[in-house]
Amino acid sequence: MVLGGDVGRAGGTVLADRVAAGVARIFPARPRVVPTGVPDEPVLRGAMSAAIAQARAILLASVADPQ
Repeated sequence: MVLGGDVGRAGGTVLADRVAAGVARIFPARPRVVPTGVPDEPVLRGAMSAAIAQARAILLASVADPQ
């Protein structure tokens, strides 16, 4: 489990340890909890990358098979 964004960066390992302890009390599995190591809004960048890939696929499909 990754604590991302500003919260993960601000809380660091202290917050990650507290979250891991809380998860352990309510969930039988014990996932590893770590603060984010990825800078520059990785969730936003991933969403933008997915949107661009989808737009590119739609555009190329329309050129390859015009209707």
